[in-house]
Amino acid sequence: MLAALIRQAQQAGLSPEPGFAPKELHWLAQLHSGKFTGVLPLREGKKGRQVARCPELSQPEMMALPRVLGQTQAAHFLADSCGVIALLPERAGQEVDAKTQAKHGAYAALLERAAQDLPQLLPVLEVLRNPAELAELRAELAQRGAKATDRLSFAVDGLDLLESELWYDWWRRFRRQVFGQPTTTGTMLDLSSGEVVTPAKTHPKLNKLGVGAMPTGASLIGYDKEAFSSYGLQAGENGAVSEENAAAYRAALEHLLAQAPVLGQMKVAVWFDHRQAEGQALIDAIENPATLTQASETFSWDDWDDTEAIQIVQTPEQQAAVAHTRAQQLLSALRRGETPPTLTAQYFALAISGASGRAMVRDWHTGSLEQLAEAVATWFEDLAITNLSGKRAKRPRFFSLLMNIQRPKPQSTSMDDYLKPIRNLQLPLWRAALDPNAPIPFSAVAKLMEAHKAQVMTGQFSEALSRDGDGEDKSRIYTRMALLKAYHNRKARRQLARGQGGFLMSSSVDPHHPSPAYHCGRLMYLLANVQDAQGSDVNAGVVQRYYGAASSTPALVLGRLTRLSQHHLAKIAREKPGLALTLERDIAAVWSALGHALPKTLSLEEQSLFALGYYQQLADSVSRRQDLAAQRKAAAAQADPHPATSPLAETTQTEQTAQGE
Repeated sequence: MLAALIRQAQQAGLSPEPGFAPKELHWLAQLHSGKFTGVLPLREGKKGRQVARCPELSQPEMMALPRVLGQTQAAHFLADSCGVIALLPERAGQEVDAKTQAKHGAYAALLERAAQDLPQLLPVLEVLRNPAELAELRAELAQRGAKATDRLSFAVDGLDLLESELWYDWWRRFRRQVFGQPTTTGTMLDLSSGEVVTPAKTHPKLNKLGVGAMPTGASLIGYDKEAFSSYGLQAGENGAVSEENAAAYRAALEHLLAQAPVLGQMKVAVWFDHRQAEGQALIDAIENPATLTQASETFSWDDWDDTEAIQIVQTPEQQAAVAHTRAQQLLSALRRGETPPTLTAQYFALAISGASGRAMVRDWHTGSLEQLAEAVATWFEDLAITNLSGKRAKRPRFFSLLMNIQRPKPQSTSMDDYLKPIRNLQLPLWRAALDPNAPIPFSAVAKLMEAHKAQVMTGQFSEALSRDGDGEDKSRIYTRMALLKAYHNRKARRQLARGQGGFLMSSSVDPHHPSPAYHCGRLMYLLANVQDAQGSDVNAGVVQRYYGAASSTPALVLGRLTRLSQHHLAKIAREKPGLALTLERDIAAVWSALGHALPKTLSLEEQSLFALGYYQQLADSVSRRQDLAAQRKAAAAQADPHPATSPLAETTQTEQTAQGE
C-alpha cells in the first residue's frame, strides 16, 4: 500500500520532499515600501487557495523548536494562523491568551533568524514589531471577517513569499542544522521500497482525513507506546520508512483525501496507475450513480487505447464529461456481453477513517480497471428494481443504501448517534460494491426488515406508494427492495459457482421464482387487493392488520384471507366481471407456483423474499393498470377527439372502465 502511494505521488507530480507540504492559505497581507497596505482574501467558498509547497515541521520538530529559538512556544514559518501572526482574537472584544502571544513571539523569532540570510523578510518583521502597523493588520482582518484559525502569509512589494522559491534553500539548511541530517549510510530495510535506509523517527500526520480524526491531524504510522521499545527499537525503527518516502506517501494520501467521498463514517481514496479519469468516474458512480452521463447506443472497443491517458479536451470540465461518457459506455458494453480488450490500468482503493489521533485503514483493495467496471456493472444490476411505473427505479446512492437500512433519522438525533447501529455495515457494503462475489451482510437484511415491517404495519408503506411522483418515502421503499434483491442475488451467485443451485432475481415480478416465501408475498398483495371492491392500488387496512403475521406464519393467515376473498370476488363479479376475472387469474397463477401448499413459518431470510414478492407483485399490478388506463384513454380520445365531458371527468371515467375490465 505504501509503495502504491509513493508511486502515485511521483506520478501526480506532488512534492514529497521532507519539510515541505501543501497547505491552504486564506489571507495574504500586502506590504509595500515597508508599510502594510491591505489584505487580499484568498478564500473561494469554504476553502482557501492551495499552495503546493509550504514549510512544514513534524510534531517532534515543533516540540523541539522552542528550545532552538529560546521561546516557550512554537510557530510555523511564513504561514500561520491569523491569531498567531496578527494576534486576532477568536471573538471580538476578547483578549488574546498568553499561549497565542507566546506563539506570536516564536513566529517573529523564526522570521528574524531567516531574515539574517533573506533580507526580503525584513519588511514583514518590521510590521510585526510596530504596534500600530500590527494593530492595523489585525483591524482589517477583523473587518473582513477573518477567523483566528484562518491561515495568513505575506506578499512584499508584489512578491508572494510562499509562492516564491527564495526561502527553499535556507529552510533546508535550517532543518539540517537544527534537527539533524539523516546519515547517508542506511541501517534498516525500508518497508515501502526494500532499500537500506535510515528510518524516519516519526511520520507526518494526515490533515485532510476528518471523519473521526483530531483537527490537528492523524498518524497513519506511529509508535508512541512503551511496548514498541521492548526489542530495543525506538519510534520509527519498528517499521522502517525513510523520511523521503514518509513524506511521499503522506503527500499522495493528503491529495487523495482532499477529494475523496465520505461513505458513512469513512473516506474512500481511490487512484489508478493510468486511466484515472475513467476509473474515478466509475468510483464516483458508486457514491452517486447520477454522475454518469447517458451511454451512447453503439460502442466499439476499436478506439479504446488503454496504454494512454485521455487527452485534455479544452477544459477540465470537458475532460471530465468525456471520462464519464467513456465509463458509462464501458459499463453498457459489459452489460451487453461485449468483452473488452485487456484493460491494463490498475486501481487501488483505500477505505480509511480517523480514531482520534490515529488513522485506521478499514479496507485495502486492488484490481484492474476491467474488474472494477465489471464490479460496478454487477452492483448496479443487483440493485435494479422496477418502480410503480414499470420502469427501473433510480439507482440508489451508496450513502442512501446505508441510511435506509434503518428507520428514518429523528430530528432530535445527531447523525453520529444515528449511524452507530449501522456503522459496521459500511465496510462490507463497500466491499460488495468492488467485488461481485462479496456478500451483502445478513445483518443488513435483519436491520432493514425491522424498519420495513414497521413502515408497512403503521400504514406508511401503503401511504407512500399511493402518492404521485417519486418522493423521499417512495424512494426509501425502492432502495430497501433493491438492497434485499442484491442480498439474494449475491447469495445465489455464490451458490451457482459451487453448483448448489441458486436463482438470480430480476428487477420485476418473476412467476418462476423457486421460493414459496416469494410467492406468499405475491399472494398477500393480491388477496389484500381483492378486499377493495373498487380495485384501488393499495389497500392499507388489510395490509396493516395482516402483513406482519402473514410474513411469518403464511399458512395461518393467507389461508384465511383466501377463503374470505371468495366472498369478495363473487361480489366484484356481479359489478365488474372483467376485474374479477383478472384477479382470479392472477391468484390462480400464484397458487400454481405455490403448488397449493403454504409454508407454516418463514425464517427472517424468507420473510425478506416475502417482502420482495409483495412489492414486485404490487409494482407489476399497478403498472399494468396504469398502462391499461392509458390505452383506454388514448382509444377514447381517438374515437371522440372533442369529448363533451371535462378532462377530469374523462380521466375518472377511463380509470373506472379500466378497473372494470
